[in-house]
Amino acid sequence: MKKLFLLGTMLFAFSAAFAQNYYPIHDYGLRSGTTRLDLYGGMVLPASSWSHDGEQVDLGEVGWTAGMGFYRNLTSVVALGVDGNYAQFGDGDKREDGSRYRTGVATGLIAGRVNFFPKHSTRIYIPAGIGIGHTFIRHKFDDDSHKTYNSTSWAAMLGLGLEFDIDEEWIFGVEARYYRIQLKDEVKAQIGKNHTYYTDVMLKFGFKF
Repeated sequence: MKKLFLLGTMLFAFSAAFAQNYYPIHDYGLRSGTTRLDLYGGMVLPASSWSHDGEQVDLGEVGWTAGMGFYRNLTSVVALGVDGNYAQFGDGDKREDGSRYRTGVATGLIAGRVNFFPKHSTRIYIPAGIGIGHTFIRHKFDDDSHKTYNSTSWAAMLGLGLEFDIDEEWIFGVEARYYRIQLKDEVKAQIGKNHTYYTDVMLKFGFKF
């Protein structure tokens, strides 16, 4: 009886070890070759107002932002990809003539990430990117008419994020980003600045595959 019990125990241990080798319990973290899609959204905090031609320029108040990113890990620490974002500012304060500005910015960036503690289920990371930013400013007047000014030029982004593996595939996180957008032509002439900046604070869901 003891021999049969010992034999059964050994067979169970062997089968458990065999199954664990081929069916890992968890596959958390980031590795070389990991590909991921991130969807995120939150609020945008625009730059403060400034004076131009004797009037205050306020491009907008707190608004909303949304976007997506596609990344592939070159190593467990470094990832490269593309990122698209749209930020819609709330209406700015009224000017002396009763009009106000409303601003939107769309960016398309070549982006990268540096991951800290990449093999853990909880990670800190730094995203950064450079690419193109399209800015439109709608000047809204009291009579409900408006005029729109456009600019397309360079854009850059730097951020800080914290993310958690929900399971082997899904990720949840929080992320803050600082954007700097170059302004040209009619937008630059209208507001007296050759650049603007804003901060995004977002929640994020990601999928690894």
